[in-house]
Amino acid sequence: MGVVSTNPARCQDCYRCVRTCPVKAIRVISNQAEVVDDLCIICASCVRACPQKAKVIRDDLLSIKKALAAGRTVIASVAPSLPAYFEMTSFAQMEQLLADLGFAAAGETAFGAEMVGLAHHELVVRGQGSGISPHPVPPTTDPRQLKPIITSSCPVVVNLVEKYYPDLIPHLAPIVSPMIAHGRYLRQQYGDDAFVVFIGPCIAKKGEIVDEAVSGVVDAVLTFTELGQWMQEVGVAFPAAQPGVRGQGSEVSPHPAPPTTDPRQPTPHTARLSPVEGGLVGTALMDTDILASHIVIASGMESCRNVLEGVRSGALEACLIELMACEGGCINGPALMNQESVALARQRVIAYATRRQPQQLPTRDQWPSLERIYRDRSVPIPKFTAEQIQEVLHRVKRYSPEDELNCGACGYDSCRQKATAVLWGMAEVTMCIPYMRARAESLTNVVMDVTPDAILVVDKTLHMQDISPSAERMFHCHRRAVQGKPLREIIPIMDDFLAVRDTGRPLLNKIVRLRDDLTVAQSIMSVGGENLMVAILRDVTEREQHREKMERIRTETLQHTQEVINKQMRVAHEIAGLLGETTAETKTLLTRLVRLMKES
Repeated sequence: MGVVSTNPARCQDCYRCVRTCPVKAIRVISNQAEVVDDLCIICASCVRACPQKAKVIRDDLLSIKKALAAGRTVIASVAPSLPAYFEMTSFAQMEQLLADLGFAAAGETAFGAEMVGLAHHELVVRGQGSGISPHPVPPTTDPRQLKPIITSSCPVVVNLVEKYYPDLIPHLAPIVSPMIAHGRYLRQQYGDDAFVVFIGPCIAKKGEIVDEAVSGVVDAVLTFTELGQWMQEVGVAFPAAQPGVRGQGSEVSPHPAPPTTDPRQPTPHTARLSPVEGGLVGTALMDTDILASHIVIASGMESCRNVLEGVRSGALEACLIELMACEGGCINGPALMNQESVALARQRVIAYATRRQPQQLPTRDQWPSLERIYRDRSVPIPKFTAEQIQEVLHRVKRYSPEDELNCGACGYDSCRQKATAVLWGMAEVTMCIPYMRARAESLTNVVMDVTPDAILVVDKTLHMQDISPSAERMFHCHRRAVQGKPLREIIPIMDDFLAVRDTGRPLLNKIVRLRDDLTVAQSIMSVGGENLMVAILRDVTEREQHREKMERIRTETLQHTQEVINKQMRVAHEIAGLLGETTAETKTLLTRLVRLMKES
């Protein structure tokens, strides 16, 4: 599993993550959005945007707890954006908090930012040299003549270049980020068996620590949000500042601290400004003036891509380009998105940065290696023919350029871009919301238009909202004439509607005579959550008339049958009486005849 994944139970098929992803690394399959790791730059735009909290971040806390339980030496490198999350005056407060959680030691990542800043300075003033020189070199005469160097401290920018601008890899400064620089320094101090944890505002750092170019330096990444949750879990509060406690920057200086003896060293507070726009440029002793023509500072994904396009075209003239994926810098990282404002976070970081640095930077020969390499990690995008794209467009009723709305509701900038994503397997045809809405409305109209049964839609006040064409014919009215009118204008008997409205129980196939010439089988249902009822009236007048006729015939037949039976009974009695008399007379005559025959 990658750094960002999707909880399918929470994903609500809204496409918001697709819309916000700057590189369209979201695949929608079976109405579920999933992050494609090979395409993802871990900018966390989808994490910020998801209203259902369906995006899940890889949790490193369990591995930290296991290291603590195993008795390993757990060391923290804490990002300089820390004051944007915790109100603090001294790093000693953070040291105390981490000690309470079981950490053996903690240091400021700004320590690594100082080294990285100086390394960038050397790289810029030396021109396009490869590697990092152990000694400073004289500046060039005109920095604007240099090939643009892109700072590499933001892992999202590194991912963006490696995956989507691989031709610009030579422009990336071959220098590690402050996190890796500090991590390597901590390993020099505490040994390879130490468990190093970076704590900061960046989710992309979770991916950086497993990047094969710099892996094995930092073991786990904990965001400020995750740290806050851990504190709540164990019931630990952020320590209050202790007045008068020196060390780790606890003492407040009324003036900026004096520069170090080496004029090439950053002033003590500049490295703590690295999380704000221009912070790394300032740490590199470069001009942070936004009007400086040879320095480009940009934050936010759109701005970063604009700058990269300028570098790609060769039109952008600069010697150093600082790009930060989060708008405003690391002080607006994904783990800080619930803060009051970016301006306030910036103010806190700047106030904290004016305090004296706890440590002096070691001499250059004591630095760890700051070099790194990059690689092309781009994923080839398949090419599709115009006929293939047109075929997909036809499936959503887009037959001409005028039909292509390019509304962006699906998450893609144009209908053709979305069609390409469908062919690539990144999107589904049904993601076209205008098409699906038109289709749903079309199907509804088809059903309303062709059904032989009359359909009435009424609100809970029994006013008509819509009727079908068959209802128009049944009640001899027009839809527009009755919309909004009381139901009693066409149906005088409304007891059944009132019962369904009041009880919520549907009524099914009740035979109701509405007029002398109209009898219907009436079904009435409530529409849940819509304050509406739907009535379906089936004309059963002929059936009922036939039934009544058959009932009359049956009744008449039974009556006639009974009369015939009665008549037959009378005849039988009469016949029986006549037979009885005839038999008696016959018996008398025969008896006489027998007697006479005997006598003779």
